Amino acid sequence: ARWYPPSPPRRYKAECAGVDEGALRKYFPLEHVKSTILTIYEELLELKFERVADAEVWHEDVECYAVRSASPNGSGKDGSEEDDVLGHFYLDIFPRKGKYSHQCVYPLRPSFGTGKDRILPACVNIGNLTPSREGSPSLLLFREVETFFHEFGHVCHCVLTNAQHSLHSWAWSAVPWPGGVEQDFLEVPSMMLENFVWCPEVLRRLSKHVTDGTCLPESTIDALSQSRFLMTGYTKSKYLAMSLYDLKVHSGPGPYVFEGKEYDAVSLYNVMIEKYTGVVPVPESFAAASWFHLLMGYDAGYYGYIYSETFAADLYSKFSELSHDGKPVIDANLGKKYRDKILSPCATIDGEGMLVNFLGREPSKDAFLRSRILM
Repeated sequence: ARWYPPSPPRRYKAECAGVDEGALRKYFPLEHVKSTILTIYEELLELKFERVADAEVWHEDVECYAVRSASPNGSGKDGSEEDDVLGHFYLDIFPRKGKYSHQCVYPLRPSFGTGKDRILPACVNIGNLTPSREGSPSLLLFREVETFFHEFGHVCHCVLTNAQHSLHSWAWSAVPWPGGVEQDFLEVPSMMLENFVWCPEVLRRLSKHVTDGTCLPESTIDALSQSRFLMTGYTKSKYLAMSLYDLKVHSGPGPYVFEGKEYDAVSLYNVMIEKYTGVVPVPESFAAASWFHLLMGYDAGYYGYIYSETFAADLYSKFSELSHDGKPVIDANLGKKYRDKILSPCATIDGEGMLVNFLGREPSKDAFLRSRILM
């Protein structure tokens, strides 16, 4: 049977879960969110971020930060302050004319050893967050908060590499040069970290009313946390349909055969979406025309997002066990283990090896299925 969604997902969340993203903006002023996200990452991964005020940047809005270890003995050869810089990152988080209009982290310089010296990694967090307008502060939608938190995980994956060769130091493989972790693993580290955004203890810290400074009410925190997987059946089946389409169009030239019939690229997409989701696409539309990942280097690897999400849930289960025991989920000891076993190796160890090293067992899909109430 054909099904047409009764309203857009955001409106559906507002009506069915009591979560109105627009109304929640006032609890997420950008400057507070940014400083809190950086602080949480500092605490979790034993790091210190320092603004480099005199750094050369390409736009006045861009900020540069040096990353240092916050561990007692430092991380350099002699533990000195001078020797303790691990890398640099740039925040370019506001939209402007001619700028890339999506959200991503892009590597600027790989890390590698040159005898006694080491070239330090650098990357840029390219964002398009809601800017301030007419004297009013920038207030973020919650999904922008989630995206910022996720993308900053990619930042840490880049700057924490300890690889000795540039080929192994890249945290990403979907870039126009060789190297990096396996493509279907590259989202795992930041997807794991993204889970923290939905924790009540973290939401209390991230939220601060722009007028009175209060955090989100507990009832709103509960509603927001519980809305995370609302409509997950539709969203995941659509994602899987897009992944199958991605594999199909990268398997050979058209026309494409699907269930015994031939289709061009447009009609194939719409047929596959309807087949696997039960939802009819907008008539005469071709949503894949604005689907950036299809042609930007992921190629037949779009499936990697849900593949990564599965393993990210397994990794996060180690942190969620802490909250179940009444302990803070931001735990520096476990965070340091995550830094050492998942972030720092980059491509010197294969993804499965890193998972086993952190988990102490073979990876499992059970945590992912439990979180979606599928087992």
